[in-house]
Amino acid sequence: MRTLLLVCLLSSFCDQGLCALKLSSYFHSHMVLQRGPQQAVMWGTSDTEGDTVTVKVTGQGSNSAQVTTKVNQGKWKVKLPAETATTAFSIDVTSADGHVVLNDVLFGDVWLCSGQSNMYFTLNHVINATAELAEAQKFPNVRFTRAKLVQSATPQDSMVFDIPWTGPNGRLVGSSAVCWLFGQYLYPKLNYPIGLVESSWGGTPVEAWSPPEAFTTCSTHAKRGPSGHSVLWNAMINPLLSTTLKGALWYQGEANSRRPEQYGCEIKAMVDQWRAKFHHNSMQQTPDDMAFGYVQLAGNAHNTQVGTFPGERWAQTNNYGYNPNPSMPKTFMAVAMDLPDYSSPYGTIHPRYKQDVAQRLVLGAMNVAYDHSDVTFQGPFPTSIALHGHDMTIRYDNGTANLNLVNNNGFEVCCSTASRTTCDDHRD
Repeated sequence: MRTLLLVCLLSSFCDQGLCALKLSSYFHSHMVLQRGPQQAVMWGTSDTEGDTVTVKVTGQGSNSAQVTTKVNQGKWKVKLPAETATTAFSIDVTSADGHVVLNDVLFGDVWLCSGQSNMYFTLNHVINATAELAEAQKFPNVRFTRAKLVQSATPQDSMVFDIPWTGPNGRLVGSSAVCWLFGQYLYPKLNYPIGLVESSWGGTPVEAWSPPEAFTTCSTHAKRGPSGHSVLWNAMINPLLSTTLKGALWYQGEANSRRPEQYGCEIKAMVDQWRAKFHHNSMQQTPDDMAFGYVQLAGNAHNTQVGTFPGERWAQTNNYGYNPNPSMPKTFMAVAMDLPDYSSPYGTIHPRYKQDVAQRLVLGAMNVAYDHSDVTFQGPFPTSIALHGHDMTIRYDNGTANLNLVNNNGFEVCCSTASRTTCDDHRD
């Protein structure tokens, strides 16, 4: 009888790896789930078909709620009640197959950070890194996790995280600098928890991060390895699709810089597909127009082409030159062409000034994602152009902008007829 009782106790409260009832690998103690009015989604697997899975969320005092769902084809998924309290919660998941507990779970805004090496660029490599790492410890309610580098030819349901969710005083040396600093700078403006999920891989093109549906509207060149079509989407994004998100950040483009004419189409297609698929798989809790912020490519060389990448920067906006735009609504851009780092020990393509980039992303997020129209995040905008012989006068912000012109390089006049939206071959 004592042996039987011990077996029963062990089967009802066990580690995820030992239970037939499992949560997705995304879920860990110390994590951040999306706060209300959106509802966080939890999901996992279980062996007993049709079994009832109960998820109980318990906060301080008598603050608790529970929801149930059924196991269907070995999987289960549930929407939690919307939660806005900023204190820590415990989450108990139970079924006939086991019992799993998560502790120190916060509800806040969850942002996905993706792209290539400048998103992967770690906090310990930025300018003034020692001070930044010390400052980061002052933000226990900003939590971070990072996906392991994995590729797959087919869509995956689970993934591995080489940095599990960081709790208070978590080790942040390997965290994405742009992703972490964005959360750190955003937190004082919101005063509630921030969850940061990094899934990035250096040297990878946009095609690797795009689902197959994105290629139906854009012509692309098939590649192999981590640059292959959808291989990182399959392994490092698809397993996250049920996550309820506030928005996404993107720092990528260098790997596509030789084909800027294609990139404009590809980035729009990727953003559209991410939005649609996260919305559908999160049970409509991630907005179908979720905020999407990205970083303009910085200068990479001393030359007359504005530090290289002029075509790619234009393509990053889908050929509008600004964001948000009619083709890519609810997007925002952190300008970085003025932030070169030609002495970077990590190569000129990897500028260390990630603090400026993160600050600019926060400005865009406050305006676009958080509807603070009073926050200015865009530069002066040309509102009129007048020709006077061989001279041209461009007025910015109806003449109210304060401009400081430091050199005459970087301007291009595109000649076209009034009925066209693209340039003719002749350029002055």
